[in-house]
Amino acid sequence: MVKLVDVAKKARVSEATASLALNRKPGVNPVTRERVIKAARVLGYSPNTLARGLATRRTHSIGLVVTDIENPFFGSLTRYIDQFTLEAGYNLILSVSNDDLELEARIVQDFIGKRVDGVILVPTLLPRRDLSYFETLRKHRIPYVFSTSYYAGVPCACVMTDLEEGSYALTRYLLGLGHRDILLLVSKSPEVVPSKLRIQGFRRAFEERGLALNRKRVVQCEHTDFECGYATTLRILKKGKPDAVMAINDIMALGAKRAIKELGHAIPEEISVAGYDDVIFSSIPEIPLTTVRQDTRQIGRLTVELLFRQIRGKAVSAKVHWVRPDLVIRKSTSACLERSRHEAIGN
Repeated sequence: MVKLVDVAKKARVSEATASLALNRKPGVNPVTRERVIKAARVLGYSPNTLARGLATRRTHSIGLVVTDIENPFFGSLTRYIDQFTLEAGYNLILSVSNDDLELEARIVQDFIGKRVDGVILVPTLLPRRDLSYFETLRKHRIPYVFSTSYYAGVPCACVMTDLEEGSYALTRYLLGLGHRDILLLVSKSPEVVPSKLRIQGFRRAFEERGLALNRKRVVQCEHTDFECGYATTLRILKKGKPDAVMAINDIMALGAKRAIKELGHAIPEEISVAGYDDVIFSSIPEIPLTTVRQDTRQIGRLTVELLFRQIRGKAVSAKVHWVRPDLVIRKSTSACLERSRHEAIGN
C-alpha cells in the first residue's frame, strides 16, 4: 500500500508538506502543491479518510442543498462553495431539493446519517412550517448556514444579497426612464424571503416617487423558470401591454423576452425587460439583459467562512450578512417612448 511517506519522497518534500498539500491546507506554494498532487496520482495514493475521521471524529465533508441546479445562478454559487470548501481541506456533498420541502428534509436527514461536519442550505421558494429537522441538526451538534435566503423562525446565520435594495434600484431606474406600468413576476409564495424582499423594493421605489402601484401587476408564478416566464408574460400581454417587465430571475426574464417578441413587440422600444442575478448568458443574447448582479463568489466565500467558524467551535450570531447588489444596465431597457410621446402631445 502506498503511504504518505512515499508521496513525500517522490515529490521531494517533507511528510508534513505533503499532508498540507493533499489536504489543500494553506502554507504550500502552488508549484509544490501541484508536484505533490501529481506524485500522489502517479503512485496511486489514496488517503485513508475513514481512519482520519475516526481519529478526529470528523468526516471532512460538508453537505450542500440547492433548490435548482439547472439555474446558472445556483451553478455558479455551487462552484464557489465547492472551491472554498476544498481549500479548507473538506469535500462537498451536493444534493438538489428541486424546491420540494419533503425532499429537502430527507436530504438533511441523510446528511446527518453520513455524519457530515456541517450543512449549507439554500432554502426552497415555499414557506416551511415543519422546522423539526433543524432541531435534529442542533442535537447532533452539526453546524449549518443558510445561503441566498432563510426560513423565518430558524436561529441561523445567513449570507444573501440585499434583494430589496437590488429590486428598489432596478425599479427606480425603470421609473426614471418614464415607465409606470411595470409588471413584476415573482414566485407563487410571495411571503417567502426572496419574493417578499423584491416586492418590498419594488413598492418602495413607487412610494418614493408618490406613484400608485397596481397590485395586479405583481404576478405570482407557479415556477420561476423559462417556461413560466414565457407563459405568464404571453397570457398577460394578450390582455394589455405593460411598459416594462421585471422578473425574479434572469431565466424568467428570458422567457418573458420570448413571449414579447413572439407577439411582435419590440424590445426595448415598446416593452423594456429586466431580470435579476446576472447569470453568465445575460450579456450574450441578441438583446443583452438589464439585470441586478448577485456576487456569487462573495456569497459563497462568506457562507463557507461562517460555517467553518462554527466547525472550529467559534460562536456565530444568527443574523443575515448582506452582500451588496449591483445594477447592470444593458440594451433590453430604454426610455418609455410611448409615454414620452403622450407627454409631448399633452404639452
